[in-house]
Amino acid sequence: MGKLDREMKKIHRKKREKAKEQLKMVERGEITYNDLNRVAKKLFYKRLKAGYEFPAKIFSPEKKSSGGVA
Repeated sequence: MGKLDREMKKIHRKKREKAKEQLKMVERGEITYNDLNRVAKKLFYKRLKAGYEFPAKIFSPEKKSSGGVA
């Protein structure tokens, strides 16, 4: 069981690192909240509950394109 536990910890750590990187990308405005994976969304809500304030530009209304088809 020790080998299995180590493998599961490695998988969990990689998922957590990827989720943290995705949250950094959201703060920089490179991706939207809807693009976050499940683990990143859980971290996002934990940070909000803890009082962390993300930049206001994340939640600003999206710009509409002027040349699109209606």
